[in-house]
Amino acid sequence: MYKPPIKQPIQREPETTKKRVPRKKPKKKFRRRVFSLFLGLCYIYISTALIVFKGPYQNVKDYALQSLGTTQHPKLWISLFSLNSVSAAEIAKYAAGSGQPLVNSSGNAASLGNFGAIKDNSIQIDDYKDNTFSAKIMLVRDPKRIKVGVTNQIGKVGQTVSEMVRDNNAVAGVNGGSFQDVGWHGTGGIPLGTTIHDGNYYATSENSNVIGITANGSLISGKYSAQELQNMGVNEALSFGPILVKDGQGLVRGNGGWGNAPRTAIGQKADGTIIFIVTDGRFVHGPQNLGATLHDIQDLMLKYGAVTAVNLDGGSSATMVYNGKLVNEPSDVLGERKVATSFIVMPE
Repeated sequence: MYKPPIKQPIQREPETTKKRVPRKKPKKKFRRRVFSLFLGLCYIYISTALIVFKGPYQNVKDYALQSLGTTQHPKLWISLFSLNSVSAAEIAKYAAGSGQPLVNSSGNAASLGNFGAIKDNSIQIDDYKDNTFSAKIMLVRDPKRIKVGVTNQIGKVGQTVSEMVRDNNAVAGVNGGSFQDVGWHGTGGIPLGTTIHDGNYYATSENSNVIGITANGSLISGKYSAQELQNMGVNEALSFGPILVKDGQGLVRGNGGWGNAPRTAIGQKADGTIIFIVTDGRFVHGPQNLGATLHDIQDLMLKYGAVTAVNLDGGSSATMVYNGKLVNEPSDVLGERKVATSFIVMPE
């Protein structure tokens, strides 16, 4: 009997799973995107500069010039942001280093009380919020605790306020007076104007506004000779300005002429209490965070009862330290800036 052949099953090789290999984006596409982003930023930069500095809005232009005038190198930044469309005369007008603030200051200001008997060692820190800035206010009840801190590498490099507080075994401090950078590298190593610490003179100038503390705790400010300071018993002093409050009266006209910026100031109440104010600005906390004007600081000092108040160095230098911690948020992207001098609060 015929038997058909048995068909063997066809053996197929198992199908291999194909893996998808991710495609690499072409380098040309990436370069095009970077180039497009660059062109977009250039367009925003140029159009914004033209609108602000060449447009019809004088108030916007004034605000921009006043704010840039408070920076460390106003001529550089004004020229850069305005595309060199602002004249040298306008730059000189708005630059805080050469332009004059709008204040009715004449003569010197001094609390001239005798606070030697104060035994209250309390320190209080308040928060304050305004439409364009927020502030930290430090109230030191005993003014005799205030001294001037000076960088320990004077002529070479500055120190942060935190470092000066630590090196002097202090408990608190704020940035102080004006200084010159060594080689314009932001080192803050050379204090300008009159600078005194523990009766030692590190710099002298009869043309700068002096801010000092007498032996009995009085805050004084104005143009004094070295002999006058010695006669008044001033052993701690540095230089900046302008004077904001004199004999309990505000001196600032308009907004003060220096725009909105982070600021630091010192004042004194009739009972001897020292007032330190440090504000933020330059959009550190958002678009509403422009900074404070000189008039804002004057009004805040008067609100706290200051009979004498003086503006200190501000901008990216504005710093407040208490109990080893940074109280405010400096506008410098690197954090605390190195400065030449500070006001520090010694232990009880």
